[in-house]
Amino acid sequence: MTGHPNSADTAHALPRNRILRRLPAAVGLAALAALATARPGFAAAPLACGTVIVPPGVGLGTPPASVTSLNTFVLSSAYNQEAAGLLYYGLLWVNRDHKIDFSRSLATKIGVSKDDTTFTVSMKPWTWSDGRPVTTKDVQFTYDLIKKLGTAYIPYGSGGIPMLIKHFRVLGPEQFQIVLKHPVNPNWFEITGLSQFIPYPAHSWGKYTVNQMWRRQSDPSFFKVIDGPYRIVSFKMGRHITFGPNPTYQGHKSRIRRFIMKFLHSSGAEILGMRTGTLDVSNLPFSLWQAGHRLKNVRMMEVTPNFGFQMIQLNYKNPSVSFFRDLRVRQAIADAINQEQAIRVLYHNTVKPQYGPVPVDPPTFLSPSARAGKYPVGYDPAKARQLLDAAGWKVGPDGIREKNGRKLEFTNVIPSGGATATLWTELWQQNLRAVGIQMDIRQVTFNQLIAMTYKPLEWQAMSYGWSLGSYPSDGPQFRSNGNYNQMGYDDPKMDRLLAAVTTTPGNQALYKYEDYASEQQPVIFQNNTGVVLLARDGLRGIRKTFSPTGSWSPQYLHWTTPHCGAQLAANTKP
Repeated sequence: MTGHPNSADTAHALPRNRILRRLPAAVGLAALAALATARPGFAAAPLACGTVIVPPGVGLGTPPASVTSLNTFVLSSAYNQEAAGLLYYGLLWVNRDHKIDFSRSLATKIGVSKDDTTFTVSMKPWTWSDGRPVTTKDVQFTYDLIKKLGTAYIPYGSGGIPMLIKHFRVLGPEQFQIVLKHPVNPNWFEITGLSQFIPYPAHSWGKYTVNQMWRRQSDPSFFKVIDGPYRIVSFKMGRHITFGPNPTYQGHKSRIRRFIMKFLHSSGAEILGMRTGTLDVSNLPFSLWQAGHRLKNVRMMEVTPNFGFQMIQLNYKNPSVSFFRDLRVRQAIADAINQEQAIRVLYHNTVKPQYGPVPVDPPTFLSPSARAGKYPVGYDPAKARQLLDAAGWKVGPDGIREKNGRKLEFTNVIPSGGATATLWTELWQQNLRAVGIQMDIRQVTFNQLIAMTYKPLEWQAMSYGWSLGSYPSDGPQFRSNGNYNQMGYDDPKMDRLLAAVTTTPGNQALYKYEDYASEQQPVIFQNNTGVVLLARDGLRGIRKTFSPTGSWSPQYLHWTTPHCGAQLAANTKP
């Protein structure tokens, strides 16, 4: 998928932060007792060998939340994708260097025609959990389902899927071919388009209509035929989901007996879980930085941040904030926000400022100007005031700018539950007021925020994090009528540049799009948030398990403490 929203513990509404705060009042003795019961006998046996418990969002640095669906065709979020990805083996595995690792992919190779229109994919022999082979018919089922869903398919348009495809041909049980309507940038199409062709069991799912799939998206019995490393043991909506090893999985065998995603809803609950032993791995909320450092028998690991960016998404469809259509206003907002202050105060200097759509860490796809730190915008309050003056916004008696009897004021909706997100947004609020812009703050749950994006008159701006695919072109969000463009952004030049990114080999077209987007600020780009993990002593395989693109591989986790060794063989049996 090209991108998807995620919640985060900072103003990057799907961000984070680092100012020490008292644990929320709701996380008291009662919550402590409730969490402690999640692992019976914890006090007597501090490490439950064979079991690893984590909250959703680990590795992305986002605040914890719930998994609501295991079918990402019908309801997608970063949390849902983390869970669903454990059940099904992906066609392509893209590593931290943003290259395809065929050793961890179902595909074994991809042949590309000289004119960059035909892609021939070969697959390794693989088996569903019911003994039937995984074949190209299952890949075709996925393609047909995408076509059937149309724009209801969450990443519709990402990677040109499905409208770019002229022919889909099954060449044999383990080889298929895709012919495109015009030449493309092979790198973009492979890791953004082809990666969507995850085989799903045609002989099982094909019995159901789309409506039936929707109704059973959280029903474990629907997901019994799998080919990934884990199977569902239990799914308690709003509480947890438990996975056990898939005994027929042909890849790296799980070294733990149970992998549990425990649904939490505050940063304080993560710290509490690590303190009491009811969690084995979590993100370190930056708002509880010092509390994390005081934990015993827990180590800290700084890992590559989520491949994406934080943003203030602007609503171009809402007439009450039509001033967002003025480039000078957007640039003034970007110039007014002091990212370096937030990075220093909230993120303990773990990340860098970002003013464009391409992540700065790793710098793989940065344009030469972005790599040199030269952006069209940057923290410059004096320039922000000049832009607003030129746009006709004059400072009123209360310090807020006005124009034609209208104040330069808007409400920014952010996800609740992230202390850093709140602190970061409050810093933005101060920065913007200093140049004469009033930004009010409204907090809602993450699921409410996502629902609001489809109701343009109910919001003016919202802040959250955006996870990219492994190739950072964000057509579905910034292209006119893009499937993720609920904000209504419309710029013909942006459309042309994004089209060039998808059809021009190499990265030069990507650089041009990147620099133009940095100038235009279709959303107000903000720095990504760093990711620091808390892991219980004795647990290994962390870095190989949690990917900055949101893919999980918990089969590489294992306990190494002496008293666990004798139990490992028994506990890894399903």
